[in-house]
Amino acid sequence: MASVVLDDNRTVHLDQPYGHEHVLEKPGSFRTTVLLSPINERIQVYSYEADDFRALADSLRHLAALNDYGKIWVKVPAADRPAFEDAGFLCEATFPGYFDGADGASMAIFAKPDRLLRPTGAEEDDILRGALGGAASAAPKTLPEGYTTTLFTDADADDLAALYATVFPTYPYPIADPAYLRETAASHIVYRLVRNAAGELVAAASAETNPALRNSEMTDFAALPSERGKGLAQVLLPMLERDAADRHGIRSFYTIARALSFGMLRTFHNCGYELTGTLVNNCNIAGKFETMHVLARK
Repeated sequence: MASVVLDDNRTVHLDQPYGHEHVLEKPGSFRTTVLLSPINERIQVYSYEADDFRALADSLRHLAALNDYGKIWVKVPAADRPAFEDAGFLCEATFPGYFDGADGASMAIFAKPDRLLRPTGAEEDDILRGALGGAASAAPKTLPEGYTTTLFTDADADDLAALYATVFPTYPYPIADPAYLRETAASHIVYRLVRNAAGELVAAASAETNPALRNSEMTDFAALPSERGKGLAQVLLPMLERDAADRHGIRSFYTIARALSFGMLRTFHNCGYELTGTLVNNCNIAGKFETMHVLARK
């Protein structure tokens, strides 16, 4: 059973490893809502109000140490970046237009030095150069004959959960849980599916929207091994952008793509996204920490 330790040394036992939301505050200095994530060994800051950014950083470091976590991660308005840097955060990436048109930055503290190590760093760098090298192929992609794409409905939940469980043995969020898919689809995530001529679900992706800030992370791209190389992601991506804009008024798009995934990096490059930074060992995918590249429409 997963558990987290809070700043008052209380231990909370969880029935899942994805995280526990907690409010951390010091009156007169800061108040922040964070996610303590055992599977990612990471603190993610959801929101904050701060007059004393160093006090905020110190409290986050203490909470990370209590849980033996290696990373603290927060997205901040560009205007707050200097204050976070003064408090010891590093800027790993930028997010153009993230805050309802205003730019944002991804800031991190590496609470454990080994979290900065990249065992496959040379391979990741080679993949990035190859994926982003040369001109983008802007030619529109179409589905193979007999394939169809639809938006998610509750009736698709079991099939989509099974697809995600097959493609991702572990993942930062419970996308292999049908209840999670139904709940998030009803609130803010747009899922789009691809079925083959036999009606079997073979690929999917999602737009995780933030309607208040009018941004969306284009994510959760998955295809069965037999379907890879058919350009399905490059079909889904522009459709999802339109879906997110139509449903939630989204105008800023970005992705956080696996550094080892040539295909996804190339797909986003072909669709007009540009590299804005790299998140080192950011989350647990397929049973290990993976470095992720941020690509965005500027």
